Amino acid sequence: MIRCAGVVGLCVQLFLLALPAVSAGAAELPTFAGPAMGTTYRVTLARDVAGQSLGELHRETDRLLTRLDEQLSTWRKDSDASRFNAADTGVWFAAGDDLFRVVQIAQEMHCQTDGRFDITVGPLVRWWQSRLPGTQGGALLEAEPPRSILSRIGSKLIESQPMTDDRPGALRKLAPGLEIDLSAIGPGYAVDQIGERLIALGSAAHLVELGGEVRAWGRRDDGSPWRVVVRTSAAGEMQQQVIKLADGRAVAVAAASGSRPVIDPRSGLLCQNTPAPEPIIYADSCAEADALATAALLPACR
Repeated sequence: MIRCAGVVGLCVQLFLLALPAVSAGAAELPTFAGPAMGTTYRVTLARDVAGQSLGELHRETDRLLTRLDEQLSTWRKDSDASRFNAADTGVWFAAGDDLFRVVQIAQEMHCQTDGRFDITVGPLVRWWQSRLPGTQGGALLEAEPPRSILSRIGSKLIESQPMTDDRPGALRKLAPGLEIDLSAIGPGYAVDQIGERLIALGSAAHLVELGGEVRAWGRRDDGSPWRVVVRTSAAGEMQQQVIKLADGRAVAVAAASGSRPVIDPRSGLLCQNTPAPEPIIYADSCAEADALATAALLPACR
């Protein structure tokens, strides 16, 4: 799939296909799927869940995804994320629980990646997009975004106020014009939430994939780990390998489109598309894997 992340690269290319390993003649595992976040999701269960039909689990997952869309989407003007983007500087914004958690995780990943992952880089992406047509070669690499753009880039410019018994968690901007784009962490967070919700509903083992982000819970009935087919693009050719995912582990793929520049959010400058040395990224949550895969596009740029 092509995912326009709007966080580090103008366009990030991910190819990740989650397929449970089923031996010839084995019964097909319980599975359901549907649209979500501008792409699709797929859930594969190791076995039926006692007291829950597949349809009930499917509907519960769709309700969860609707809630996440209402909080995290920047395509909806009425979402929590969009309303935060429209809020005034310095004013506390009462955030939904999911938006608050995602911003907290994003800020942690910002620190962990030394600023390579940043959810506030939307204005910078749009500035570069406006310059790309008609600008070639050295002139493009030498261009520098204005200070007025750079002054509103940085996850540290979001302040948070934790939830208490009498008030929800709150966020506020410390710079005028700051905005967030969660498209390079929201899908991974959604995978985590789906998997944990299925645990609460009685499923001990399942595989969840959304838009190319995958995480495993538990093991298959024969005691073996879940197996996932990962497809990456290198030099215009598709490469495929099978990996094993232990209980709770997540995987994402880091790969930049060769025809699109990559933006370093720390400097605001373009850097050459250098392939990530380890394109397959593992983490203990899908939100972390999602963010790390994006950050991995900038291993050598500064």
